Amino acid sequence: NHRLQEMLGTMCHARGAELCPVDDRYCIDNGAMIAQAGWEMLRAGQVTELSQSGITQRYRTDEVEVTWRD
Repeated sequence: NHRLQEMLGTMCHARGAELCPVDDRYCIDNGAMIAQAGWEMLRAGQVTELSQSGITQRYRTDEVEVTWRD
């Protein structure tokens, strides 16, 4: 979604980050992105107990607290 990429680019620029969107051929499922985020969190020692986890279908990407990066 090019509009989403535009919005993410704006958010990244405001935070001093770089957006690296993938080729449209690979934009099929968010599962890989969720798995990568989980891997990064695990590597940084951030673990959420299953009983404390949940699903928010309409979660905004600009509301995600990223604690595993500097």
